[in-house]
Amino acid sequence: MFPWSRKIPRGQLYFDPAVVLRETVGRLGRRPLEGEVVRRFERAFASAHEAPFAVALPHARVALHYLLQILALPAGSEVVMTPLTIPEIVNVVLIAGLRPVFVDVGQRTCNIDCDDLERRITSRTRLLLLTHLSGLPSEMERVMAIAHAHRLEVLEDCSQAHGTRHRGRMLGLFGRAGFMSLTPLKPVATFHGGVTVTTDPAIERELRRIDAAAPPPFSRKKLLQLFIRDNLLHGVTNVTNFSWVTYYAVRAAEALRPELVREFQRGNMLNAPERRWRVTRFGRLPEWMYARYSDYQAAIGLRMLSTLAEGNRRRRELSLRLLQLLREQNVPGLLRIPVDENDCTFWRFPLWLEKPATPDGLRRHLLALGIDSAATNLACCSREEAFAEFNTDTPEAGRFVDEMIFLPMHPNLKEADMRRIASGISSYYAGLT
Repeated sequence: MFPWSRKIPRGQLYFDPAVVLRETVGRLGRRPLEGEVVRRFERAFASAHEAPFAVALPHARVALHYLLQILALPAGSEVVMTPLTIPEIVNVVLIAGLRPVFVDVGQRTCNIDCDDLERRITSRTRLLLLTHLSGLPSEMERVMAIAHAHRLEVLEDCSQAHGTRHRGRMLGLFGRAGFMSLTPLKPVATFHGGVTVTTDPAIERELRRIDAAAPPPFSRKKLLQLFIRDNLLHGVTNVTNFSWVTYYAVRAAEALRPELVREFQRGNMLNAPERRWRVTRFGRLPEWMYARYSDYQAAIGLRMLSTLAEGNRRRRELSLRLLQLLREQNVPGLLRIPVDENDCTFWRFPLWLEKPATPDGLRRHLLALGIDSAATNLACCSREEAFAEFNTDTPEAGRFVDEMIFLPMHPNLKEADMRRIASGISSYYAGLT
């Protein structure tokens, strides 16, 4: 492979550095929070998601914490949820005095298995915390029918499904509320942050009351640090820079210290060494995580909202083309989509490996062809030692972590990239026979 040939990164940041720089320069010397731009961003976000209300909050996990406070479920109530999430989500459930009950995901669907959901519900179950992974809607008619039959509250984690619909209705609006993350790799990213959407004015009012008592937003110095971090990430994942520089660094790191690449992907490298490579249980979220959302972030979010719909459309187009190519080549382990494919926004494109194929084997093969790919940075929390008292068998969730990789998917990619990826996967399987 020639050094000047095009390489395909595993992912790219969505923000435009020029836009972020303009906002940064324009806000020098101004207070981090004025509030007016935050409200404009909330109105625009609500409009983009066809929601009556949207409230910008510090993080998605903080949004969940506030929502659980508002629901005020009895102590010890059970929360049915899939185990594929960041550990902080499970910790928030525990901090609220509730008990997580893990439900498996469907085979190669990424989302909740409705049959297993019905089996796991007991007389103590009060809440369904539903996660839509990889821009793929869950089977909402059946999910909501089960929830209504058992009188469950429903909250939706739409962090990987910005602007995604199911049969014409936006995700996040099926239950009492939906929440989304605005961290760097999301289609709407503002360094950090979260947004809750809801149709319930009481939820909106209570969220604002709780957030009003939260600590002030990050200082300009901290926001500048985040600005530098995200611009560096944007630079190294830009296709041109990746092709000439980053690709070779990734190949060397994957060969020498692959666990460090995994921890970098998880955003775990700044943690103390004793907290790396394992899931941790804690009794409260750190105080800094509650710092209120700022006008600076909101101004960036407003710019990014303008590209959300087109980015979703483009990823859908590319993903369905890649899926078609892989089907034509009889590649095993393909994603199963039990809902309308045209509702999916494919924030990620998962592929499961079947023996004798292995995730590491395919990743090395693709990397040698100039195609980067990644394992998930989510944990299967139903088997983690930190949550031992809640451990249960969720085999499909385990396979998602152990036997699946994400193929490159981003609006900046081309159909020719999809053909290269499909060809690379086909050649890997051909080499196994």
